[in-house]
Amino acid sequence: MHIILGPPGTGKTTRLLTMVEQAMDRGVPPDRIGYFSFTKRAAEEAITRAVKRFHLSYKDLPYFRTLHSLAMHRAGIDRKDVMTLSHYQECADWLHIGSFIETRPMEEGPYQEYGMGDRFLEIINMSRICMIPLRMVYNKSPVSLTTNFSKVEYVDRGLRAFKKAHNLYDFTDMLEIFLARELSPQFDVVFIDEVQDLSPIQWAMVHQIAKRSKEMVLAGDDDQAIYRWAGADVEYFIRLNTTSEVLGQSYRIPALHHSMSQRLIQSIHNRRKKEFLPRPESGSIFRHRHSEEVNLDNEDWLLLARTRRDAKRLEAEVRQRGLLYSFSLSKDMSHQCVAAIQLWEALRRGESITAKDVRYVYKYMVLNKQVLRGHKTLPDIPEDTLLNIEALKMDHGLVTDEPWTEALAAIPENEVIYYKACMRRGEDLTKEPRIRISTIHSAKGAEATNVLLLTDCPQRITGGNATRTELDDEKRVFYVGLTRAKKELHLIHPMNSRGFPLI
Repeated sequence: MHIILGPPGTGKTTRLLTMVEQAMDRGVPPDRIGYFSFTKRAAEEAITRAVKRFHLSYKDLPYFRTLHSLAMHRAGIDRKDVMTLSHYQECADWLHIGSFIETRPMEEGPYQEYGMGDRFLEIINMSRICMIPLRMVYNKSPVSLTTNFSKVEYVDRGLRAFKKAHNLYDFTDMLEIFLARELSPQFDVVFIDEVQDLSPIQWAMVHQIAKRSKEMVLAGDDDQAIYRWAGADVEYFIRLNTTSEVLGQSYRIPALHHSMSQRLIQSIHNRRKKEFLPRPESGSIFRHRHSEEVNLDNEDWLLLARTRRDAKRLEAEVRQRGLLYSFSLSKDMSHQCVAAIQLWEALRRGESITAKDVRYVYKYMVLNKQVLRGHKTLPDIPEDTLLNIEALKMDHGLVTDEPWTEALAAIPENEVIYYKACMRRGEDLTKEPRIRISTIHSAKGAEATNVLLLTDCPQRITGGNATRTELDDEKRVFYVGLTRAKKELHLIHPMNSRGFPLI
C-alpha cells in the first residue's frame, strides 16, 4: 500500500492516470485495474479522462467508479430497488414520525433545522457508517435533548423492517452487503482516490479490496478533509503507516494565495506535514466590505460561500446584476430555461440533438403556435434518436425556426427579462456561464481564474464554544476555499456573522 498526497492543484488525477497507463504498459488488462473515488464527480472525471487518454470505451473500464457503485454492482442491486424520497416518506408515515428528508445541505452538517425524522435518520446512518453502537452516536447528538433513545431504536427497527418488507436498500446497505459477502473482485492494481473523505465502513471496504489486490495506491490530502460531520475518518488516514510521497508542485495556486493558505492550514494540530511549491506568479488578494464591490464582468469566476443560505444570497445578487451563472444547488427555473435556449440555438445552427433534448425544448413552446398538438412529447421516438431542425419541421410538428425569444414562448416573462438583461451585459446565452456559484463543500476539486469567497461562518464556530477539532475542521473548509483561484482571490467581509478569521 502506497500513499500519494496531492495538495491543491498538484495534478493528483493526472498522476494516478499516468500510473494506470504504466500498469497497462506492463500488460495489466483494463478490467483488472480498479479506480475508486469518494464522489461521483471524481469518478466520472477519472473515467472520462481515461477513455480519452487510452482510446478505450467505458465498458473497457468496468471498475472506474465510486465505492458505493462498486458495492451496488457486486451485490446485484438494481436502481429500482434503491430507497427513494417517496419510500422514506412512506416509511415515515407508517412509523408516525412526520417525515424523512433524503437530501440535506452538505455544508451544514447533521441536525441543522430539520425534522425529527431526518435527525433519527442521521443518527442511525452515522452509527452504521462509523461502525459504532447506536447508543454512542445518540449520546453525542442534540436529539438526546428532545427525545429518548427508545424512540431512536423504534425508528431504526422500523426502517429495517420497511426495507426488508419491500426488498429495498439504502446506500449503506450496499456497503454492509459488500463486506458481509466479501464481494471484492480480484485486481492486479487498485487506486483509491479522495481517501481523506472515507468513513470507517468505506475503509473496511478498502481493506477487503486490498486483500484481493496485488498492489494498492491511496491518494488524497488530509488538509482538504471536510466531511467529518458525514462520518469521514481523517485521523485514520493520517495514522496510516506506509510509504508515501507528496506531489510537490501546484499548477493552480499563485504565491500569495499559497502563503495565506499555508499559514491557515499549518495551524491545524493533527495533520500530515507536506511541502509543495506554488506557481511562480504572485497572484492577487483583495478584501472588500461587500460582494457588490467586485467587478464580475470579465473572465471566469467561482463564487464561494460557507453555507447554502449565503450561496443563495450570492445568486440573488448576480441575477440582479444581469449576469449569467450556474449554481448546481439551486432549483431556480433559470438553469432549466438556459439549457432549453442553448439546445434550441444549437438546432438553429444546424446541429442535431437527441429526442430527449427535443422534448426538453418543446416543453417551453406553446402548443399549436410553435409545435403542433400530438407532437410535443415525441411519442414512440427513442430518447437517443438524433434529430435536426429540418427533421423536426417535416415529421415532428415543429412550426418555427425563430430565435429563442420568439420560439420558446412558454418561458416565464420574468426569466425572459433576466435573460435579456444578461444579453445587454454582453452575456452569451449559448455558451456555458463563466460565473459559477457554489458552497465550499461542493466546490472541492473545482478551480477558476478568479474566486470570490464570503468569509461568513456558522455561529457555532465563531461563538466561542467550538472544540479544537471543530475549529481545525473549519480551517480545512476555508483552506479549500482559499486554494481554488489561479489569479485573483477576493475576500468578502462577513455580512451575517463574525466571520472566519483569515490572516
